[in-house]
Amino acid sequence: MTAGRMIAIVFIFLGVSAAWAILGGTLTVRTDQADQELRGQVADLWGTEMHQSAPKMTLLKELNAEEIKASAPAHVPVTVSPASSEISVDLNLDMRRKGLIWYRTYGVTFDATYTVSNPDDNQRLLAVMFSLPTDRASYDDFHFEVDGKEASPGSEQPGVAVCRVHVGAGETATIKTRYKSRGMDRWSYSLGENALEARDFNMVITTDFDRIDFPAQSLSPGTKTQSGSGWELTWQYDHLVSGLGMGVEMPEKLQPGPWASRLSFFAPVGLLFYIFVLVVVGIFSGRNLHPMHYFFISGGFFAFHILLAYTVDLIDMHLAFSICSVVSVLLVVSYLLRVAGARFALGIAAPAQLAFLVLFSYAFYYPGYTGLSITIASIVTLALMMHLTAKVDWTTKLGGPPTAQPVSPDLPTGEPPV
Repeated sequence: MTAGRMIAIVFIFLGVSAAWAILGGTLTVRTDQADQELRGQVADLWGTEMHQSAPKMTLLKELNAEEIKASAPAHVPVTVSPASSEISVDLNLDMRRKGLIWYRTYGVTFDATYTVSNPDDNQRLLAVMFSLPTDRASYDDFHFEVDGKEASPGSEQPGVAVCRVHVGAGETATIKTRYKSRGMDRWSYSLGENALEARDFNMVITTDFDRIDFPAQSLSPGTKTQSGSGWELTWQYDHLVSGLGMGVEMPEKLQPGPWASRLSFFAPVGLLFYIFVLVVVGIFSGRNLHPMHYFFISGGFFAFHILLAYTVDLIDMHLAFSICSVVSVLLVVSYLLRVAGARFALGIAAPAQLAFLVLFSYAFYYPGYTGLSITIASIVTLALMMHLTAKVDWTTKLGGPPTAQPVSPDLPTGEPPV
């Protein structure tokens, strides 16, 4: 292996690395553009992020005739907090895929019962306003009532159901509401704007998925109980005062577009290890490949990623990965069978390609363990190469004169040491 050939191999490696960088950038742009176009379409068909607020409850204090004559308003609204809140939420994950992107869509069933008390000594008019979480969703089986009096959203304000009833002195009114709807990304609940309070608060969210997370700047559930394939999450407080919300983030799914892009950006690392093994084994076994051989081998590696880039948005990710792996391995191994023979192709090249292309790429299915898996494989490879070549005279193998064995200057030639 001459210095000129080594330089040519480095040049080929840099060229195919640039091609991978372009492919990865193209995939990133495709994914971003598709997301901008498709997210709005998915939201129109399915729904958007849902943020449900507690109903706003107001007691209207009626003034006497003298107060009215003094140009005071006929009613003075006094905002009150619910005396109790019993909320049940069922979240059912139903992800939708569009092209290179999975969208975290879900179905939700909301059912809540609130009570509110009139602390005054006189009868008061209670006005309850219940806002729907978003106007970009449909609501099935909607029901909203206050002490048996029903109301529908939109009669006074768009997306808001308003109901008014009289509540006697010291009496309690009951508010019931429920609906079924669909949303995307996350579902959350809050007491309202600013730091409001709630007494005897109990909310239970049941999921049918086990990977749960909670929105940023939100209250975590007090208890979490696994239920079947999902969780039962409970927020329970005797007297809660908080401006933070509560809710659940839908789990992320491995996205085909970003996943294929990361594979392309990382591909030069796998090819570098592969070339390193072939060069080292070729040197000490006497089967040095020509730089043009490495050019075609690099093309076989690149075929895996470019084929994956244009199949992963059409078929299942695992199926696309399997097809691309078979195609790439067949390209490289069948070529090396003719170039270097079966022993080199099947004994060295094929296992190395399975390790540095297929297994390295498969590690990206597990984002939390990708770096560790690749690090371990790299260290094992280095150890094997170190021990296999420990006795190799690199000076001779690289075209230099044989390395002379050192002779002690203190001993005459031919005499044994004392």
